[in-house]
Amino acid sequence: MSGALSGQPAATILEERRNDVRDAILARAGDGENTIFARAFAECFIDRVSDALHDGEWTPLLSWVDTTYRRHSSVHASALFTSAATVIRETLAGHEESQHAADEIAAIVKAVNGTDIDTQHSAVDETDVLLSSLIGELGAIDPATAEQSRAVSAWCGRIASKLGLSKAETAKVTRGGLVYDIGKITAPHEILHAPRALTDDEWTIIRDHVLAGEKIVANTGTLRQLTPIVRSHHERFDGLGYPDGLDRERIPLIARIVSVADAFNAMIAFRPYRTQMSPQQAIEELKRCRGAQFDPNIVEAMIDVAHAH
Repeated sequence: MSGALSGQPAATILEERRNDVRDAILARAGDGENTIFARAFAECFIDRVSDALHDGEWTPLLSWVDTTYRRHSSVHASALFTSAATVIRETLAGHEESQHAADEIAAIVKAVNGTDIDTQHSAVDETDVLLSSLIGELGAIDPATAEQSRAVSAWCGRIASKLGLSKAETAKVTRGGLVYDIGKITAPHEILHAPRALTDDEWTIIRDHVLAGEKIVANTGTLRQLTPIVRSHHERFDGLGYPDGLDRERIPLIARIVSVADAFNAMIAFRPYRTQMSPQQAIEELKRCRGAQFDPNIVEAMIDVAHAH
């Protein structure tokens, strides 16, 4: 695949040829890399090149390539990362900075191949690449929900640490906080972006996002472990939530954490259809609802985390 700039901005060319660029990266890498990870990597790589073209700053891209490749150093990974550099070089022929970046990526692959690399965390990295890809999709459809998800993920990590969860459980709930609302990518645009409170019928449609999200993550490799979070984050401690009417400890702990973090951040975030709360007001609301909507122990942890933040 090749193409000269011929007067168009490089970022415009990349966006117009996005699907062709992705397919070319996978084709050059060979059949062995036609995997979920490879496709997610290609999408993330293109996103980061696009950001570099817009910002004029290539260091974040190169840093991401270096970190990711060090966890995936293998013959197939080498082909995938090298093909990405080659395709970008050919697609943006004539754009000097992208040519230099392609050279740097090739140099990273060569340098890392000559070192002793610990690849035991490759599954972790695959999960993170997939999460980045899904959040990118959500952000393109609903930027506010994507922003909420990133914030909820951060709160979840702090709550999990406060509760003394293991590193593995903390990582799970932090990642779950990124994709708990991923099902909203299937919701109608006019409902997602309604500048008002939703009607009862619209709420019925929105509630389906937990089942749609569960299906997405259940069918996405290493994200399958996050399905309890996605399905159950709207359950209530008193059993009046959805979709299954679970109560108390029948609700997965990680889903109870996401529920509290989601509610707190939603209350302190700006919404066009209601008044934004201060953190202290949000804390008072959590206190009012503990034991009914929320697990009291997690509310206490959220309060401590909020005060420390």
